[in-house]
Amino acid sequence: MQRITNISATARAAEILDRHLVLFTPRTIGDAFALTFVSSFVEPDGTTVVGFRPGYSADSVSPHGLNAMWALAQPEGAPEFLFMPKFEWRDDELYLVDVASEAFGLLSIGPVSR
Repeated sequence: MQRITNISATARAAEILDRHLVLFTPRTIGDAFALTFVSSFVEPDGTTVVGFRPGYSADSVSPHGLNAMWALAQPEGAPEFLFMPKFEWRDDELYLVDVASEAFGLLSIGPVSR
């Protein structure tokens, strides 16, 4: 598993991560705090729920047997978490955790524009 340290979080994203970690309850003993990507949230009629934007949500994941697609992110000033990057991670880039959807507590993770 890749360990990522070239990542930071906006102040608001760090607050959301802290809140998620405080409320975190593992589904199974030994599970770790993780972010998993939520791509859609729809009403019964198929329309997107108002205010929803895709992003990473707090989740409970077993750290045992995770493949190389998973990474451990250690952002400065925010809790560390497991996640599966949606793009190829580069050591020479800087990345940022930001808010994707305030209403749903979802986060975005991507490269910082230079």
